Amino acid sequence: MDDDFFGELNFLHYAMFAAFILSALELLNFLIKLSGQTAVTRFGSISYIPVRGKHLDELSVKDYFFISLNKAATPPFVYFLLRYLYFEPNSQWDLTFGESLSVVTVVLPLPFLFIIYDFFYTILHWTLHLKAVYGYIHKHHHHQKAPSRANVDAVNVHPIEFFLGEYNHLLAVFIWCNVCGMRLHIVSVVLFLALGGTMASLNHTRFDIEMSLPFGLFSRRTSSKRPRSKLTIYDTKAHDVHHRIPQSNYGQYIMFWDWIFGTFRPYNKTDRINPKAQLDHTIGKSLEYIEIEEKTLKKSS
Repeated sequence: MDDDFFGELNFLHYAMFAAFILSALELLNFLIKLSGQTAVTRFGSISYIPVRGKHLDELSVKDYFFISLNKAATPPFVYFLLRYLYFEPNSQWDLTFGESLSVVTVVLPLPFLFIIYDFFYTILHWTLHLKAVYGYIHKHHHHQKAPSRANVDAVNVHPIEFFLGEYNHLLAVFIWCNVCGMRLHIVSVVLFLALGGTMASLNHTRFDIEMSLPFGLFSRRTSSKRPRSKLTIYDTKAHDVHHRIPQSNYGQYIMFWDWIFGTFRPYNKTDRINPKAQLDHTIGKSLEYIEIEEKTLKKSS
């Protein structure tokens, strides 16, 4: 590749690149919310995770500041990731189907990238919950105990946490390409980021979404009389549990390492539900908040 490519970029190129990445983030958030609304409109209902923690109905100035700061930090991260891949010998950019663009370079790396990423993220997330550290960084994210705003709630974290979480993707790519010496196509990296962004956003909605291995592969029998249960790969309820019970489910995308480390806590659908804490999904506010607003409005009028 041309070693002078990045040196030839000017301010306009960087501005257009930043605008593209930020637009992609907004589009992702819009599509995730639209997918839920479409499901309600087209199929009549969608399964929501009941609210058990307190919903953060109003974002503060600090929340908006951190959200804006973290969104602004996303284009530089993507730039440095692409720059690394541009000069990485094991990175593949040729879009012609064949040895460069193949199942081995696009599909095969994906599960390993998620496993590598979540190994370090699980440890990082656990560290951020240590008593000596928690109040300075990660506590801000846990003001919201019932996430509902998708990407907005996902990026509503302390900038230090956002930086570490984002560049952990680059670390996963580096380990796969440089440490393991495996080839990786740029298409696989785009899928890694897109799928990761989608899963992280869905984790911060009330949508009850679960992905399991198909056809009962690697399934396990829960009892001698019951049918086999599929192995769950991803479940939005797992992260909802973490927001209510912080000392559990530290993984970002998968619960594999929580199973290994013994920090996995399954979702318990029998946990108590406060009816007033439930959300009006058309406006994203709790029923208790709406009731208080209505009473305030009546008093003022």
